[in-house]
Amino acid sequence: MMHGSPDRTRRWIRVFAAPVLLAAATITGLLAALLWGTVGQYVAWVTVGAPVLVIAWVWVRRGSQKPRHFDRMMRGK
Repeated sequence: MMHGSPDRTRRWIRVFAAPVLLAAATITGLLAALLWGTVGQYVAWVTVGAPVLVIAWVWVRRGSQKPRHFDRMMRGK
């Protein structure tokens, strides 16, 4: 495997794309609240609230799934 191969690039994008986009949206929202007045406040509510909604969505989704692998591992099967 060569350094900088397409597989490594795809893996990097797959891991870091969502956090980078959420960070960019949050920074945009914070700057909008400071610079755009009333409209910026609404933009800020949406963009700063997005990470909170993502965390809640993942938390609910993970809680509804059974941890099959962990159960098997604990039972020794």
